[in-house]
This record gives sequence, structure tokens and C-alpha cells, in this order.
Amino acid sequence: MATSAVPATRLREGDLILLPGQEDEIFKVKKIGVSAPGKHGHSKVNLDYTNIFTGSGGNTILSGHTDVEKPVIEKERAQVLSIVPGKPKTHTDPGKQAIIQLMNLQTYETYELPLPPEIPEKDVQNGMEIEVRFFGTKKWIERVIREK
Repeated sequence: MATSAVPATRLREGDLILLPGQEDEIFKVKKIGVSAPGKHGHSKVNLDYTNIFTGSGGNTILSGHTDVEKPVIEKERAQVLSIVPGKPKTHTDPGKQAIIQLMNLQTYETYELPLPPEIPEKDVQNGMEIEVRFFGTKKWIERVIREK
């Protein structure tokens, strides 16, 4: 699992990061604030982040000179083999995400991934191509590839 170190002051909203002690989870920077350095100290970076798999979030404050690990994300194309429909969320039922069975177009490996909430279930059909991102053993659906 390749990573690259970046000073905390160089992070931007939308960057994917790894937090110390939680290297098996990937977080997306939602909001960032950088305070100016003071007379006797370094600048501080205030990070709001969310886990890209669970949606849980948090906040941390780092020194501006702290190196933050950014994962090197790889991508692959996969074809949709089947769709197990999800159940909508209601005030009494948490619902569930649709599950997509995919086949890697190079290795022909098949696997299942949950459809992210930002991709409407009606936009995914059998035979379509999907862009899948992965880091180590973690995989997630990034987007639906539209044919031109």
C-alpha cells in the first residue's frame, strides 16, 4: 500500500488522507482551516473529515509542519453483472444500500460492492461499466462510466 507524505498546510478539501492509528481507514477532507503562525508557534491546521466507507466523521487539529499520509489510489474498470436492489430509508427503518456484483474487465475477477448513496440506483444497469477505486484490500465504486 503506497502512500505519500504531505505537510498538513498543503491539504485541500476533497483530499483523501490516512490518520495516525487508523491506517486501515480512508478519510476525505471536508473542511480545512489554517491559522497564521504566532510569535512563538507554528501554524495550526483544523481538519474536518469523514470516513469514505462508513460516513462517520470527526475533527482534528494538527501542527502545520506535521506530515499527513495520503494514500496512492489505484483504479480499475469493471462491468455490472447484477444488482441487488436496496431498500429506501424511512423514519423507522434505516434501509440498506443496493449491492452491485462486478467483474474486473482485465482479470475477470468477480466481487460485490455497495452502491454509494450519491449514485442513483436507477442509473446503474446490467452490462454498464463502473470505475472502481482501490487501496490495498479496500475497494469502492467511484462513478458510472457513460458511453459517448
